[in-house]
This record gives sequence, structure tokens and C-alpha cells, in this order.
Amino acid sequence: MEKFLKRTIWFIVMAVCLLVSVIYIPNYLVDKESKFYIQRSSKIVLFGHSHPECAFNDSLISNFKNLSHSSEPYFYTYQKIKKVLSQNPQIETVLIEYSNNQIDEKMNDWTWGYKYMSNMFPQYVSFMDKSDIDLLIENNPKDFMNCMSISTRKNLIRLFTWNYNFSDGLGGYLRIDKLRNATNDAAKEAVSNNIGNNSTNISSVNIDYLQKIITYCHAQHKKVFLVRSPLHKNYEYLKNEKDFTRIRNEKFSDIDFLDFNKFPLNDDDFADYGHLNYKGATKFSKWFNTMVNSGLLLNKNKQALIDKSLSGSISM
Repeated sequence: MEKFLKRTIWFIVMAVCLLVSVIYIPNYLVDKESKFYIQRSSKIVLFGHSHPECAFNDSLISNFKNLSHSSEPYFYTYQKIKKVLSQNPQIETVLIEYSNNQIDEKMNDWTWGYKYMSNMFPQYVSFMDKSDIDLLIENNPKDFMNCMSISTRKNLIRLFTWNYNFSDGLGGYLRIDKLRNATNDAAKEAVSNNIGNNSTNISSVNIDYLQKIITYCHAQHKKVFLVRSPLHKNYEYLKNEKDFTRIRNEKFSDIDFLDFNKFPLNDDDFADYGHLNYKGATKFSKWFNTMVNSGLLLNKNKQALIDKSLSGSISM
């Protein structure tokens, strides 16, 4: 009996060591060898979710790289930005989308809900700290284990294929060809789901990670700005504007906020209420390029300069 117990304990210890090795070693190697390089001409980078992903056509903006990704909460942006900034010393300025839906509690689901975590976690787990991992385990332990299995498999494939390039999956400008007809569908959906009401349930986690992002950028001696992409006047989450502004004033009052929400666009410049189509993105990106080249980011009264430009007739 004693011999059986010893063998059982030994087997368990060996199994645990093997499991830890299969998870830890690939994570360590991926972190060490990962490549997050962007064009050396890119001095300004943009991070965010699908709003800026569809709004900023970086092919029309000088020295600019759009690294936004659909359904990306700040939790995963934080992992990405650590690697991008550390491997691209040419970056001088970081723009971070701060839009109305990013304070909403649905960002919690984007962070640890299985649908989103299973997509984003395998991409960035190798760069997470213990506190990041603990957050996911605490809020969704069951799905975390499933996602860990997915990430381990993908990391092993990276090791066996010597593929440590993450650059192609960082995000970028997303062209949408749909015109205004999708806007009506978005309106019906907003009403039926009763979302975007005046009483906002806040995602404190998403806000905390935005603060972490800003702190990291400052530690890397980068200029940091919050931006809001153009939104349709009927965008459902604009109803939380009071909370949106309050949180910005309380948490990020020392960070310049570049608000492009009221950039003049026609209905057929939108794919839906929250996203520009290619027509709107072209208009906005050309104007934004002109503003940056005219010294917007160096101006002391940036928002006043924006508002002055938007109040006049904009030539596209």
C-alpha cells in the first residue's frame, strides 16, 4: 500500500511538472521571441476597438499606423501596446480611442466572456502578468481553462513552426462598403434591446486598464491622447454622455481629449450608427491628416482648433 501511494504521488508530481512545462515554456519562448514590428515611418499609432478601426484610413494619413481591432477592450490593448512600444522606438505619439461604449459594463464580457476571451486570450496570454491572469480566473474560471487549452495549442504550433510574428494580427484599418441602409437596422436593434440608456452600469475593469495603458505610455516617454471617432447623432450609447464625461474628468483630466464626434458627415457616410463606411472614413481621414500636418498635436488648444475647423466649411 505504501509503495502504491508513493507511485501515485510521484505520478501526480510528474504530471503536474509536465503540464506546467507545456504551458510555461511555450509562453516564455513566445514572449521572448515575439515580433511586433510596424513600419519605421510610423511615428503616430492608434489603438482602440471597431470605431477607430473603421474611421482612420491610415493609407491617407502621414506617418500614422492604425492598430485598432474589433471588439478589443483595454485589457487586451494593454498587452498589445506593451510589445508594440517596446519594439518600435520610432513611435512618438499614442492615440487611444475613448468612446461611449467603452465605459459600459458590456466591456466586462468583452474581457472575460468566452466568445471574446477565446479569440483574444490565445493571442496575448504570453505577455500577461499574474494579476492579469488572476483577473480572468476570478471572473470566469471555467472558460479560462478552455481558453488556456486553446492558447497552449497555438503556442506549441508557433514553436514548432518558428512563427513568432504577431505583426499581421495587430489590427488595422477596416474598409466597410455598406451604406446608410444598415443604420436603420441598428436603430431598430437599439430600441428592441433597450441599450444605451441614461443609467450606465460602468465597467471599472476597462477604465482601470485604460489608466494602466496611459501609465505605461508615459513610462515609455510617449505623448498620449484620447480620441473619439465620429459617431452618428443617433448612436445609442451617446445617451451615457453624462457618465462618459464625468469619468473622463475624474480619471483622465490630465490627458488631452480629441473629440471628433461631431465631424460633419452624411447618413450615407455611415455603415451603422457607430461605424463609418469607406466614404466617411475617406472624408474624415483626409481632414485628420491635414489637421495633424498643420500642427494639431502640438497646439496648446487642440480641441478649440478642432471645433473651429468643424464649425466652418470643410473641403474634402
